[in-house]
Amino acid sequence: MSEVQATIRCVLIPTQVGSLLLPSTIIAEIFPINEVTPLFKEQPKWLLGMIDWREQRVPLLSIEEALLLPLLPATGLKQHTIVLYGLESTQKMPFYAFKSVQVPHSLTIKEDDLTQFRAENRKGLVFTTEYKEYKSILLPDTTYLENLLLQSQLFS
Repeated sequence: MSEVQATIRCVLIPTQVGSLLLPSTIIAEIFPINEVTPLFKEQPKWLLGMIDWREQRVPLLSIEEALLLPLLPATGLKQHTIVLYGLESTQKMPFYAFKSVQVPHSLTIKEDDLTQFRAENRKGLVFTTEYKEYKSILLPDTTYLENLLLQSQLFS
């Protein structure tokens, strides 16, 4: 009898620095980018501002800046907004968002599909891995991202 492997439905999200792999269960919605409203005259580089989504104000972060990854120019790309469920403090921050540089796509992943796990010393990243033709997939630490937003006093 063959052993059954658990699978996880994920979304591969292209960013300026590589593709992020997130479980689909934490993604509330993906849609074309909309207008961003800055919050402060001087705000952290990782905070792009707020967006209006489903009659709510949702913080939009620069995932590349938040993870301290080198930025590449993003011209001529079809950017999308990725809205994530807040998992750490759902009362204060039910949602937050970031941008992709192309249309994300869904995958069904088995643990054996991911190879070459490399632990990251960089804040906000857990691992870098490979999957089939994708040579560098980033597995972000959503707890780190949410705490970054919560500590910014946006939700006081």
